[in-house]
Amino acid sequence: MRFGLNIVPVRPGELGELAVRAEQLGFESLWAGEHVLTPVELGEGYPSGSKPPFAPDSRFTEPFATLSFLASVTRRVRLGTGVLILPLHPVVPLARAIATVDVFSGGRLSLGLGVGWMRAEFAAVGQGFTDRGRRMDEMLTVLDLLFGQDRPAFEGVFHHLPPMGFEPKPVQRPHPPFLLGGISPAALRRAARAGDGWYGTQDPPGGLGPVIAELHRLRAEYGRGDRPFEITALLGWGQEFDADLVRAYGEAGVHRLVATPWSRSRDALAAIDRFARSAGL
Repeated sequence: MRFGLNIVPVRPGELGELAVRAEQLGFESLWAGEHVLTPVELGEGYPSGSKPPFAPDSRFTEPFATLSFLASVTRRVRLGTGVLILPLHPVVPLARAIATVDVFSGGRLSLGLGVGWMRAEFAAVGQGFTDRGRRMDEMLTVLDLLFGQDRPAFEGVFHHLPPMGFEPKPVQRPHPPFLLGGISPAALRRAARAGDGWYGTQDPPGGLGPVIAELHRLRAEYGRGDRPFEITALLGWGQEFDADLVRAYGEAGVHRLVATPWSRSRDALAAIDRFARSAGL
C-alpha cells in the first residue's frame, strides 16, 4: 500500500516544511484539491441540502502553482491534483500548466480529475454546467493530442484547434497519469475508457469493493483490462486506522490511501509523524 497526504487544509506558510517532512518520512505522494469558490450556501437541488461540505473560509490554493512550489522543495515524492475540476478550465492553458509542472518536477505529476458538482463554480468562471461531462470527455482527447503529437489539431463539438506546436511536452509519456474520479455510472465508464486509474472516495473497503469490481468489468469491456490501472481511496480527516483496515483496503483492490491525519491544520506536522509510525513508513 502507498500512502499519500491531502495538503488542502495545510496553512500556506507551513506547506513547504510539511512537504519536506512528508518526503523524509516516506510518504509516496502529496495531493492538492481544487475549488474556485467556497459559498456560504449552495442553494436548492443538492442531495446534501444547502450547506456546503466545507466552510466558507476553507483555504484552496491554486493547485498547479502549489504543486510547482512543492516540486522546488522536494525530490522524490509524487505531486497530484486530488481532484482538479477539469471542465472548469479552458483546455489549452490547462495543458500548459500540466506540462510545466511535470517538467519542473522531473516527471512526478499525477492528475486526479473530476467533472465537478457545484453549479455556482461553473457560473463563476463562465462555463456550462449541464454539458460538463461531454466537455470533459472531449478535453481528455485534446490533452492526449497536445501531449502526444508534434502538430496537434482537433475539430470537435466544444473545441476547435488549428494545427500547432505544443512544447514542452510532459516528461511522462504519453502523459501524466489520468486518475479519473466520480462514482456515477457515467464517471465509472469514463475512468474505465480513458483513465490510467480511479481517484476514489472516503467509503470503507466494503463499499469500495463493488465499485472497483465494476471498474475492472468495464475496463475489460473496453479492451483495456490488461493495462496498468491504479486505485486511490481517501481516508477521512483525522480517521483512525490500523493494519487490519489497510489490509482490507488492499484486498478490495486499493493501491493508494490518501490521508488527512489531523483534524486541525496546526497539528499537521505532529500528525504526519504519528501517521507514518502507524503505517510503518
